This record gives sequence, structure tokens and C-alpha cells, in this order.
Amino acid sequence: MSPPDVIPDDASKGAAKPWQDAARLLSVLDAAGLGIWSWDARRKTVQWALGTGRLFGLKEAPSEMTQSDYLVLVAAEDRPHVEAAMDSLVEGNGSRLNIRHRVHWPDASERWLELDGQLQDSNGTRLFVGLIRDITDQHAQALALEDSQERLELALASADLGNWEWHIPSDRLYASTRASELQGLIQGPFNGSFREFFRSVAAADRQAMRAAYSDLLAGRRQSYQATYQAVQSDGTTRQLESTAKLYLDDQGAPLRMAGIIIDATDRVLREQHLAASEAKFSALFQGSPDPISLSRLRDGVFMEINPSFSVVFGWEPSDIIGRSALEIGIWKDEYQRQALYEQLMQDQRLDNAEAQFRTKTNQTLTCAVSSRIIRIDQRLCIVTTFRDITKRQQAEAALKASEAKFARAFHSSPDAIIISERSTGRFIEVNEGFYRLSGYRQEEALGKTSTELGVWPGDQRQEIHEQLEREGRVTNWEMVGQDRYGRPKNIEVSVEPIELNGVDCLLLSARDISQLKAAHAQIHHLAYHDPLTNLPNRTLLTDRLNQQAALHKRHNLRGALLFLDLDHFKHINDSLGHPVGDAVLKMITARLEASVRQEDTVARLGGDEFVVLLTGLSGRRSEVTRHVRQVAEKLRTLLAEPMVFEGNRLQVTPSIGIALMPDHGETPADLLKRADIALYRAKAAGRNAIQMFRTTMQHAASARLQLEGELRLALQRQEFELHLQAQVDARTGGVVGAEVLLRWHHPEHGARSPAQFIEVLEESGLIVEVGNWVIREACRIAAALLAKGLIDADSFTLCINISPRQFRQNDFVERILDTLKLAGLAPKMIKLEITEGIVIQNLDDTIAKMRRLCRHGVSFAMDDFGTGYSSLTYLKRLPVNLLKIDQSFVRDALIDPNDAEIIRAIVAMARSLGLEVIAEGVEQQAQLDLLQLQGCHLYQGYLFSRPLPLAEFSEVLRVRSP
Repeated sequence: MSPPDVIPDDASKGAAKPWQDAARLLSVLDAAGLGIWSWDARRKTVQWALGTGRLFGLKEAPSEMTQSDYLVLVAAEDRPHVEAAMDSLVEGNGSRLNIRHRVHWPDASERWLELDGQLQDSNGTRLFVGLIRDITDQHAQALALEDSQERLELALASADLGNWEWHIPSDRLYASTRASELQGLIQGPFNGSFREFFRSVAAADRQAMRAAYSDLLAGRRQSYQATYQAVQSDGTTRQLESTAKLYLDDQGAPLRMAGIIIDATDRVLREQHLAASEAKFSALFQGSPDPISLSRLRDGVFMEINPSFSVVFGWEPSDIIGRSALEIGIWKDEYQRQALYEQLMQDQRLDNAEAQFRTKTNQTLTCAVSSRIIRIDQRLCIVTTFRDITKRQQAEAALKASEAKFARAFHSSPDAIIISERSTGRFIEVNEGFYRLSGYRQEEALGKTSTELGVWPGDQRQEIHEQLEREGRVTNWEMVGQDRYGRPKNIEVSVEPIELNGVDCLLLSARDISQLKAAHAQIHHLAYHDPLTNLPNRTLLTDRLNQQAALHKRHNLRGALLFLDLDHFKHINDSLGHPVGDAVLKMITARLEASVRQEDTVARLGGDEFVVLLTGLSGRRSEVTRHVRQVAEKLRTLLAEPMVFEGNRLQVTPSIGIALMPDHGETPADLLKRADIALYRAKAAGRNAIQMFRTTMQHAASARLQLEGELRLALQRQEFELHLQAQVDARTGGVVGAEVLLRWHHPEHGARSPAQFIEVLEESGLIVEVGNWVIREACRIAAALLAKGLIDADSFTLCINISPRQFRQNDFVERILDTLKLAGLAPKMIKLEITEGIVIQNLDDTIAKMRRLCRHGVSFAMDDFGTGYSSLTYLKRLPVNLLKIDQSFVRDALIDPNDAEIIRAIVAMARSLGLEVIAEGVEQQAQLDLLQLQGCHLYQGYLFSRPLPLAEFSEVLRVRSP
């Protein structure tokens, strides 16, 4: 094969030149270690000069071969990429061939060759022509350079150095990974502008760096060195030191800088510490709250201790300075001291190593010890800080004990407790209470969800999750669940998010409140209805009056309130007994309900008092008045019809007072008051009469005003007195407390019933001042009884009634506590009785005041329980520990199953809530027997004693004392 024609077409023209001789040119190339080749990409054939074969280690090589023959000469590991490059050119991709590959010579040596050629496309022939050269030495040099760079990187990394290089004309800066990390920049190497690399440098340090660079350019220094602060991504700062060298180009202009960065934070801090004054060091040493000692390294002799050392360990400086730790015996374990000393010598530091020490009084303390070796006055010393962690370890031990207690509480709790994964709802742990609630045993529930078990049907779990997202927790969530048999249950659920082994979980506690809900519903009904007649009571009537007042005002309508009282009804109770009286009241109820429209309301306020509310009346006032009188007359006639009970022919006539709304008032209180005034006039007129309220009927109001004035004087003249009614434990017969009752001795009229003046005190606001007097006097009485030895501070409680207006005073809590302190009385001896009126006005304020007093030992009782609605609604939120069953239930409990059932429900509920219960108005032994049968053993009433003045009550205590 002849060598390829590389001589230009015009080479034959003119005089012959050395390079125009092809043989001479090939000889020169061979001598230079270069081979010439051509490759026909279409025919896939290779041609080369005879000397080219020597580059492949061949003594005799063919001048032409196929592409496949050529690939056989290529080292096997490089053959795939060489073949791929040639195939790409065959397909017409590219006009240049540049390939590096290895060949193995017959002597097993490995050589690196580089093929470089250009397309010579003539007449559609894809012919590549070029040179082959041996680059084995260059390749070895490149590998050596790469190894050298890698060793340099390793050396810099081991020295905790970062390197950077700045190409000045292009302002491109490359920095290693460590350099980027020290600057607080990106993770990994940096490749960007000079300004971006140093953007984290403080402004003041940038100016110093510019000055150092200017000095370098001016020749005032030979190398660049600067120490500066760099702000890290987390806001912290590092002290860095950068050292670099400047390289100039051929014209002497700055070309590049190459340098290293080292973290100089520790060194700078050391320099700063060394620069600090001895006075500052002394202040830090002496003022540290942790014990610090300074001792010689060579023999451990103490050179200095701070005041905290003396406080914690008990040794004064005079006891310890000049002596070693071994002499003093401060270390409890000598082997531990030796081990920590060896660790200090090895690491040159100790950080929070735990060790035990003895105090001067031989107590054992556990401390976290940190030590450093420092040089003071050319002597190596050890400065040691001791942090007492004895309490922390005790706390950790307590935590472990607490966890054990939690586990016991978890499994023994009567409530159902569930731990589930928050994301999936899968049950991780359930207790025995869950089995009692749902019927599913632990092995059946674990790994399942509430949906799979069907215990929370519907979307209730999603609603719980939504509240968790809003408020972070769920407290006392009422829901309807079911057990495995499909039986519905009212359940109260509380949920807290917890983390368990790194997994977000929910801690759910649930209790069955079905019985409580049933009792709640029953008492809720009774709170709004009269238990005897099932008519709306005063509470429900008030609510409907408010609704109708708004409705009438909106539609320009009128209404009327008919206040009915049965004439001489007391005679029936006294002569025929309460059962007949109750039967009469039920008959009256039936006649009233049958005589009014469905939209009207018939209510019983108590005793023989009824109210008929007529609503939606239209027309002029005269027309409405005439219509209302007709209705009232119809009711009067109907109620007066005779009735027969147990062979007794009875006739009951009513007296009726009428108030028009809104003419005679818009509020329930005004309407009832004015209808009551009209009723009083009807009774005064001879009974069995009807009276419409008129503005002239104000004598009662005048009398009320006069009574208010007399009450104001009564407090000044000390006309009030406290009587005490004993509270008895029927099981022992012992007096366990007393209720304080207010009495008034009028200078002209004598003893006045509380029913005549308590309401006036409340409405006028005098109750605040009188109530404060009652509290002071009650505490004085209790202190006097205690001083005489008639009562025991641990077993006797004095109950004081608190009015809503009095409780609402801002300084109520302080006034109670100050009074107790002044009387020298233990707060636990006082129990404050509150009513529904206090609770419903401002629940948050009520709870806050009650809890403040409870923290001091004062307790609370809920008075007249069962007669209102709110008391049950809020009971579980109030810190009350005693329920008082209203005397209205006790009075009729023997003859009215409803009252007996209410008592049973109240006692059962109190027991479930862990509350005590006491019954009021116990007058008969049979009543007490019934109460004890239901589980109520505390009572007060005429069966034991009426309310007594202090002297008589003291005598009762003296007689009853052992």
C-alpha cells in the first residue's frame, strides 16, 4: 500500500522542496515517533505507513487492514469506546476523529496511543487522514499530576485547611469543599466570583483585606495574609485566616492568587483570652455559679478555688490551697480520678465527664467535670469546672419511676386508653379498660384501626383530627361509639399528641358516660320543668318570655302574663295531706293546658302558683285587654269547678293578676313583678278575683324601698346575727360542720324571716357589704369554737352561703384570704356554698376564683343542686367537692317517686365524680333512712336541730362531744 497523498496539488509546481518528497516526509515522521494513517469510513478499511506498525509493537505490519482487524490491536478494556467512536463517524456524525486507547506490545508492556485525523471528503468518499503518536509518557505524567493533586487535597484536608485560587482578569475563584464550608457557603467546592466567595466577611474586615491586597500589589509585603470573621449560615461566626501568593503575567500585571484558609477561631479565642486582664479572669473565676479549681499539673496541688467551690463542697480556701486532691480525699473513687487524669493527658481536655466526689461533711455528689490544661506564669496548670448534677440524676431516676407508674396507671385505669399511630390510626397499645368499653381484647385490637373494628362509626375520627390540627389537643369530646356487638354508647374522649420511639402517635382516653348522659338528660328536663306537673318552671318561662318579647317587638304584637294563685290551697294540704294537694295541682294543670292555645305557655312557679303566657295578640290595647280578661274569666270559672278526690268534693278558686307585654314591662322580671302586684291586689280584694296591673299599684314597691332603708340601718346598728344549723354524719351521729344562716332582729318588728329581706339585699347590692360581714363573723365564730376545743380543725367545716353579686367582686378572693388570716383560721375549715346563679354569670371568672381559693385550702359546695340546669352542665369543670340536695326533693321524697329518683341520680352522679353529698331539710327519720339507703349519709335539718344562736349551738357541741 502506498502512503496517502498528503502533498498539495501545487507541490509539483515550481522548485522542489524537502517536504515535497513523500519518502523523506515519512522518514521524518517515523524518526519523530509519529505514524501516518488513513481510514475509509465507507469501506471500513485502514491504511498506514510501514513505520506506523512499530507504534503497535509490530515488526511487520500490513499496509492495509479492515476496521475489525484494527480493533483487535486495541486493548480489550478500550475497545468498546473506540468502536463506538468509529461507528458514529461511519453514520456521518462529525468530521474529526480523536481517540486515545491502549495497546499491548508482544513484551506485555502497555502503551498509550492517540489517533488524530480530519475528514478528507472527496467525491462522496468519507476518508479520514491523520497521525498516530505514542502518548505513554504524557499519560504517565498526567496520572502523576493527578496523584499529586489528590495527595495535596488529602494533606490539606488532614490539616483542616481549605485552598482557593482566584483568576484575577476573569474574577473567577475556585475553592475546595473545606474552604467553602469555612466561609459558610455552599456544600461542596465553590466556583464563582471573588466578591461572592467573601460576601460573608464582616464589613470592617473587608476593608482590612483590601488594605493587605493593596500592600501586596505595591510590594510592601511578599505574601498576602489576613484574619477575618465569616458569618455562617446559622448566624454564628468563625475566625478565619487566609494566606495566599500573588502571581503576575508576562507584563507584570496581577494574574492570579492561590492560597489556603484555616479555621483560626480557637487560636483567636486563645489570643483574646490571653489578652484579657488578670482582673477580668479573676472576676469570671470568682463569680462563676459552678465550682472552679486551679491546680498544678505535676502534683495536683490546689492553687486556687472560687467561692462556689466552698459553697458546694464545704472547704474554705484555707482548708484546701496547698494540698492535693488525694490529701483532702475529695474524690470518692481513686481509680476514677486516675482514669480521668489519663484521659485529660491524652486528649488535653475533659468535657462533662461524670464523677463522684465527697464534700467536707462526707456527703456524695455527682458532678459533670470539665478540665483544661493552661499555662500560668510558665507553669502548666489544670483549671477544672464542677457542675453538680446530683439533682438531675435524681430527676432522671424519678422520671424512670414515673414511666413505670404511667405503665401501671395505663393498664389499671378504669378508662379505656389507646395509643395509636397518628398517620394511620393503627392501634399500638390498648389497656384492659378498652376491652370493657368495646368488647375487643388486646390481641384482637393491636394492629387494627378504629374503622376496622367499627368502634367509632361515621366521620368522628376525622372530626377529632381536625380539632387536633386547630387546637393541638382534644378535651372531653363527646361522641357516640359502639362495642363489637353494635350496641351504641355515649363516650367522652380526650386526645393528646405524643411521640413514641420517634413516631407521631395519639394518646386517647375514653370513658362510657351513657349513664351520666341519661342522668344529665333527666336532670336537664327537671331543670326546666316542674317535677310534679311536668309544666315549664320559672327558668323555662323566663326563656320563653325573652323570646316572645323580641318576637312581639319585631311584629308589633302584644302578649299577656296571667299570674294565678289558688285560694286557701294550704288548707287542702293541711287537712287532707300533700298527696291530695298534689292531685289537685295535677288536675288544675290539666284544666289549664286544655283551656289555652298550643302557642301559649302554662308554667308552675312553685307551690300553688301558676302562670299562663298568652302570646301573639294583635289589635288595639283595649281589644287585647278585653280579650285577655275574657280568657282570665274563662280560666277562673273553669278552675272553680268542683272536683272529687278520695270521696272529698273540693272546689278551688283562683286569684289572677294580669300584666300586659310590652305595656307593663318588657323583661321577665318586670312582667312577673307587676303580675304579682296585680295578683296581690286580687287577693286583697277578697280572692277568686281578676286584677289588671295599674301604675297605681306601687305600694308594694314603696314597702320594698322602705325595707331597703331599714336594712341599710340594720348593718350599722348591728341588728344582724348568725345562727348555725348542724351538719351531721348519720353513720356516727357526730356533728361534722354547720351552715351559717343570717338572721335579722328588727327593733320594732322583732325577728324577720330571711325570705322577707334576702332578696332585697341581693337586688339593692347591700348583699356585698352584708356578705362581707357574714364572712368575718363566721370566721370569728369558728375561731372561738376552735379555741374552746368544741370543734376539731381537721374534721369540722363551716359552710358560708355566697351570693352571685358578692362573688363577682374583683377582690373577693383576697377578701376571703385576708379574713381567714386575720382570724387565724385554717382555710380548710371554710366551705363556700355557691349556687347556679354564680356559675352561669361568668364561667371563666368563676373557675379562676374557685381554683385560686382551692389552692389555699378553701373548698366549695354546690347549693340547691338539682333545681337548675347549669349546675350539672358545668359541674365537671368546677372544683366543687360537695353537692347539697335541695330540701324540695327531700320533703316529698317519701311520697313522690320522681323526687326519690332525683335523689338517687344525684347521689350516683356524685359518687362517679368523686364528690360528697349532703341533704338539706331532713325533718323525718324516714327521710333520713331513704337517704342512707341511697348512699347519702350527711344531712342537716330539723330532725337533728333547727338553726341555733352561737351559745345554744356551742351547748349542742358540748353535749355531743365525747
